[in-house]
Amino acid sequence: MADKKTISPAELKRRLDEMKVEFLFDLRNEDEFKAWRIEGREDFPVLNIPQIDFVGEEDRYIDQFPKDKEINAVCAHGDSSRYSAELLTEKGFNAVSLEDGMDLWSEYYEIHKVSDSPLIYQMYRTARGCMSHIVVSGGEVFVIDPNRHVEKIIGFANSIGAKITHVIDSHLHADHISGGIDLAQKTGAQYFMNPIDADGATFTFVELRDGIEIKISDNNFFAIQTPGHTPGITSLLLNGKYLFTGDTIMKTDMGRPDLGGKAEEWAGMLYNTLFKKLKSLGDDIIILPSHADSIKEQDKSGIVSLTLGESRRKSKLFSLTDYKEFINYIISSLPENPESYQEMRKANLGLISPDEAKKKELEIGKNLCVMKKPEQA
Repeated sequence: MADKKTISPAELKRRLDEMKVEFLFDLRNEDEFKAWRIEGREDFPVLNIPQIDFVGEEDRYIDQFPKDKEINAVCAHGDSSRYSAELLTEKGFNAVSLEDGMDLWSEYYEIHKVSDSPLIYQMYRTARGCMSHIVVSGGEVFVIDPNRHVEKIIGFANSIGAKITHVIDSHLHADHISGGIDLAQKTGAQYFMNPIDADGATFTFVELRDGIEIKISDNNFFAIQTPGHTPGITSLLLNGKYLFTGDTIMKTDMGRPDLGGKAEEWAGMLYNTLFKKLKSLGDDIIILPSHADSIKEQDKSGIVSLTLGESRRKSKLFSLTDYKEFINYIISSLPENPESYQEMRKANLGLISPDEAKKKELEIGKNLCVMKKPEQA
């Protein structure tokens, strides 16, 4: 539990939302810092000095710290940052440490209500930008793309007196460990996945095929296979109004099509998805994606969403109607394909069974599922 010398992940997120984080001091190694750091709705000063360099040599760096701002210290597990924050405080600075460091930050989730009718909640994993969606109807809960900390989803369902009956993975995730099978097994829910993405899986599942309908009480989900990010990725259209796109369409751009090592082939699939499969859907369709690039995508209510019309107007890919130009743009825009993503794909098929420590290790780093413009890559 946080005390006056530390702040909790929830308190840090509140400060980030209110743009009250004034200065961040990160004591992790430089490679860890570059791969993944705490970001806010606006930029703020950040200083990275590895703990091995700072501790015992504090006076060499002391002029780099502000006297008139609160210093938020962070490290991997919380010990080094707490020690350093206390040291800075003794030297006259205003410093606090993030409770249990990036370990606990990586497991912090928020839940925000998207809609009352139908009743939709968005569960946002702040550090990773991963989102699960929870639809409640007639005492039943329909979970889309559950994150691996399934106890948080189960706890929420219990708190509202509803039973988890349907669990869906929109696609074979590569950037994080899915909680889909674990959640289904612990709750007795049906587990759905498209058989194309589940090819070779060691578990059983209900086939989430293009065009099927799933009804819960007075709510209707219509499956639309929207390949590109993966061959089998399947979006769900709820009551003709909300489209859960997985990683097909995100707020800043589209899901990258190269994580399976077939960039040109899957980019062609994405072209057909954008200009053929989704062509008949209106601009007013509300998209609820499963990933965000940063908390800057959250609105004032904490929700990450957009309309299909917004995506059509703002995404560069929607403007590239020429097939070859579309493919060439994607190929020139792709960032590095992390090695850990291939291990997570295997884990999500049940081909390997990493322990908790290994899962944490695999998930270290910024979410890299979204496409990047050439100048950002």
